[in-house]
Amino acid sequence: MSLPKKTLPRLSLLQQIWPRGTKHTLLHLLLSFVILYALCFQWELLISLGLGPDNIDDMAVGLIPAITSIIVSVGLYYKYANWKSLGPPAVIALGWIVTGPYLSYITLVNQNTIYLNNIYDIYTGLYLFSILFCLNMAACQFLGRKLRAAVMTILQFLSFFIIALQWVYFALYHSSITTSGALLMCQTGPAETLEFFHSLGMIKVAGIAIFVIAIIVALYGINYKQDALPKTSLYRKFLPILSLLIMFPAVGALGDEIFPEAFPIRTFLDTHDYMQRSALYAENHSDKFANLQAVQLNSATYPNTVIIIIGESETRTLMNAYNPQHVPNTPWLTEKKQDPHFTLFTNVYSCVWYTVPVLEHALTESNFYNDKKFNESISIIDMAKKAGYKTYWFSNQGSVGVADTPITLVANTADVHEWVDRDLKESTHDEALFQFMQRVDPNEKNFIVLHIMGSHIEYRNRYPAAFQQFNDGKINQEADFDNTVLYTDWFLSQIYEYARENLNLDAMVYFSDHGSDPDVGRAPDGSSFKVLRIPMFCYLSDSYQHRNPDIVRTVKDHTDDYFTNDLEYEFICGLLNIQSPNYDPSFSLASPQWHMGKEDLVTRFGKTSLMEDPEF
Repeated sequence: MSLPKKTLPRLSLLQQIWPRGTKHTLLHLLLSFVILYALCFQWELLISLGLGPDNIDDMAVGLIPAITSIIVSVGLYYKYANWKSLGPPAVIALGWIVTGPYLSYITLVNQNTIYLNNIYDIYTGLYLFSILFCLNMAACQFLGRKLRAAVMTILQFLSFFIIALQWVYFALYHSSITTSGALLMCQTGPAETLEFFHSLGMIKVAGIAIFVIAIIVALYGINYKQDALPKTSLYRKFLPILSLLIMFPAVGALGDEIFPEAFPIRTFLDTHDYMQRSALYAENHSDKFANLQAVQLNSATYPNTVIIIIGESETRTLMNAYNPQHVPNTPWLTEKKQDPHFTLFTNVYSCVWYTVPVLEHALTESNFYNDKKFNESISIIDMAKKAGYKTYWFSNQGSVGVADTPITLVANTADVHEWVDRDLKESTHDEALFQFMQRVDPNEKNFIVLHIMGSHIEYRNRYPAAFQQFNDGKINQEADFDNTVLYTDWFLSQIYEYARENLNLDAMVYFSDHGSDPDVGRAPDGSSFKVLRIPMFCYLSDSYQHRNPDIVRTVKDHTDDYFTNDLEYEFICGLLNIQSPNYDPSFSLASPQWHMGKEDLVTRFGKTSLMEDPEF
């Protein structure tokens, strides 16, 4: 007779999932919920500013489903929840919860910020944990080891990328990513990106590369070591279905209400929206130009040329022509100060500390003193066309990757527009623009804009070896900056001489978009007044002075007046002696109606009075 087989007791569903016992596991999960809730609630209070009762009530309620999604997802796979399955989503969640809120708080807390709510970053971290953990457990069930490790590594790295980007950015600039930084990232082309990394130096670039590689290798190793789940109906059917009931609401909450408001996602979305609105400039330009009314008074009856040169990163207090105690880095301009045809303006400021928003305002009637929007504004190119000039835009700045920026939008409206890197297929020193100048017909009425590289970062790349006159043994610091100024001074002299001898030069204006501080380097946010003090001068020929003596007298009278370069459009319209509903002479240094004093003028996106400059 055979002995009866010993039968094992049937385990309930909860016993299969929670082998330690229902009460023990429920208590553990409940305690985890309470701890997570308390920590997240307190963290939100610590890194936010100006929260009202409604914010706190919303947070108190909103944390419940977010943390519940974590507790339930871990509870479903409680038996197989270990450091390999919990580690990556936990680190990513913690990164989202800590990084954006902390960096934005320490950046903005001293900038008169009165309201800052970082709850969306906390929600993002919590829901991402649930999604990534459930996906990982499903991958352990349905995918092979190598494929599972590769898929989860990609998903986890993408989720971690924004966190890493913020810490790298903070390490470089000691700031969270603001709109200014996002604009610079969005408006930087491939060549400038490569140059930026080169400017960091090999140690920093290698550090960033090692950091990224280490993250990828660590994630892949952890994912590869995870064991597959049992091939039972519980783990292949029932729990995956329950996981979907967690993931779908979590993804929906992130996509519709939470993720777009998280930091710095909101910043990048706002930047993208800004750039799209800027693109409206091009869409509406034909109608605006067709309706433009403009008349030039006392126009020349013979061929002549007006040249506008936009400098880059040149600081007037680091130029000998403005500061005689500084090294002799402007021999030509220093000499021309004594020439009555030249007017060197002594108190000019940049309206912003980086290029795109400066030129968006400097080249159009939009400025920080009126309510006109860039995409609805007339440009100086439009005005010159209406005055009968053939218009040219020649640039040694980049064109690839920045085709939708305001600068390029304006440039593309010129009759002829060419870039050194795009049309000459090279990236070189500013003297390459001479080749374009030779294409200008001296028998026409010409209006030329030259956009030079000037004193852009990587100073030593901005001038030929022959201009290495100043040398302090340091690369890309003050001596190299002085060499860029010396080279720009020579370049300006060559443009002036060529145009005077070959193009019937009538007028020439030079101004820098903003300045640079070689002791500090380039930063997306924050700017001392040193960086905002820029050079500006104009040349007016004998024939111009004969036709427009009142303008010449007015310009000379305003030599020492304070001025911001978002009013360059008005100044140039005044020099062209244009009458138009789209030109306000009260904003022009070339008009007797000019009425702005230092106390009226502002910089830093219109938020800072020039009265706050401690030295001028």
